[in-house]
Amino acid sequence: MSVFAPRRLFLLAMILGVALGTVVEAEPVQFTKIVLDKTFRSEGVGVGDINRDGKLDIMAGEVWYEAPDWTMHEILPPGKYDGNTGYSKTFANFSADVNRDGWIDSIITTMMGEPSLWYENPQNKPGHWKVHKGTRSACNETPLFADLLGDGKPVAVWGVQPEGYMAWFSIPDDPYQEWTMHIIGGPKAPGSERYDHGLGVGDINGDGRNDVIVTKGWWEAPVDRTQEQWRFHAVDFGPPCADMVVFDINGDGLNDVLTSSAHDYGIWWFEQLPGSNGEKFHMQQISKEFSQTHAIRLADINRDGIMDFVTGKRYFAHNGNDPGAREPALLVWFEIQRPEKGKVTFSRHIIDDDSGIGTQFEVVDINGDGLMDVVTANKKGVSLFVQQGPTSAISLFDGKTLRGWESNLDWFRVEDGAIVAGNLKKTIPRNEFLCTTKAYGDFELRLKVKLLGDPAHANAGIQIRSRRIPNHNEMIGYQADMGQHYWGCLYDESRRNKILAQPAAEVLKKALKPGDWNQYVIRCEGRRVQLWLNGVQTVDYTEPDESIEQTGLIGLQIHSGPASEAWYKDIEIVEIAR
Repeated sequence: MSVFAPRRLFLLAMILGVALGTVVEAEPVQFTKIVLDKTFRSEGVGVGDINRDGKLDIMAGEVWYEAPDWTMHEILPPGKYDGNTGYSKTFANFSADVNRDGWIDSIITTMMGEPSLWYENPQNKPGHWKVHKGTRSACNETPLFADLLGDGKPVAVWGVQPEGYMAWFSIPDDPYQEWTMHIIGGPKAPGSERYDHGLGVGDINGDGRNDVIVTKGWWEAPVDRTQEQWRFHAVDFGPPCADMVVFDINGDGLNDVLTSSAHDYGIWWFEQLPGSNGEKFHMQQISKEFSQTHAIRLADINRDGIMDFVTGKRYFAHNGNDPGAREPALLVWFEIQRPEKGKVTFSRHIIDDDSGIGTQFEVVDINGDGLMDVVTANKKGVSLFVQQGPTSAISLFDGKTLRGWESNLDWFRVEDGAIVAGNLKKTIPRNEFLCTTKAYGDFELRLKVKLLGDPAHANAGIQIRSRRIPNHNEMIGYQADMGQHYWGCLYDESRRNKILAQPAAEVLKKALKPGDWNQYVIRCEGRRVQLWLNGVQTVDYTEPDESIEQTGLIGLQIHSGPASEAWYKDIEIVEIAR
């Protein structure tokens, strides 16, 4: 385990030269590199809780690595692959419960044009996993397992040969049968050739439905996504590329397209022009400093409320025959900033110079600390890059006592290293709060929370920048809410008595773990309050009323009502200097 040195990063940046256009060098967020395996296993990687112990594990082709110590286990007898002359059997690796038995399975695409496969999780039983066919072929070097339907459930999207269909696939009632193909376009559809490059999913025209994008244009999703032969819009999205990521890059309200060269130099974005309804785009260069950027992932790395993106160099993609093949195997993230409406800049940050990416990788909060991490697999092995949190964090709870807190202790206790508010055996007559004895202004608060009781009525929350009402049980101030449909909301307790900001239902569904531990991150800086739930931002609120207090106590609530308990643990704070 090693921390990549800032000095080395600076020297490498100097070697690479000055960034193009609006790219600006800046000090990177720090990551710790953990090499899980130096053996070439796969060009793709999947993440999921394989053994159902509550921790995210990592899959790379024929093996998986068990968190937190990353012990390797065989899925199948591992192949021996020579990264200098050949390829592995896995080019993309996804995780999903294919057979709906409650256990995460592994989905892979093999050599392009060959059938996709899924490996059946044996439910912690010894032995190798059973192999099943998913689709009869998987074409395009950027196969996708994405939320095409907008219901939070990813589906496979790729080309099919020999007909040349572009299609998406649903898992039939009998999951052991070949997956059901829904034809988007074809035969001989753009992007469906065996080794085609460039594929994406996203809402191009802003109608609320995710479309399918290739380098020659995009298919407009109909209301009924099972309808065959979607309408195709011819648009030139540049040369052969990798992932085509759809989002509003410059903040003008129109979705743009971000992509990169798979086997050459270049990262670009295509700005959607106003009034064109997805028909006209302006291509703009972001970077041309390193080659083989064969995959891109979108994520808010620095938690500023604006999405960033992660990419890197696919190491030895064509066995050293691509442009720049022997240059440093970079893994980088680009910070997106919007200095004014409709304007955008890109700041490049180097994560590592000796790993790179494969044909597919993942950005995920692997350890539940609210920070996005990076997982890669390629010819250099399997690596995890854990983003480092603030080093000046102070624990507000020692795990044993309520020292530093005050309240009516009839409703608060310490149990199993957590603060427990409420009681599962009796009704709670009024709101109760456990408060810090110290006030805080600008800070980042991190804690894990769990709510038990009737899901329809249990309610609690974390007070911030709040104060006690004299001679009263209540507190007044902001609350990061918990319970019912309030998870991830910012509520104004005993002041305006209303929700100030809340996440969309689909965002909350994606983030929340009902009845289980959830990571809450609360950041207050100036009049801005941001909330994250399990690494997913749910609130970015700026207080318009300058009279509202920006300093106060932190409190843990249990709401009045039926018997319930709110559990709080791992409570840490980092104070931000004003």
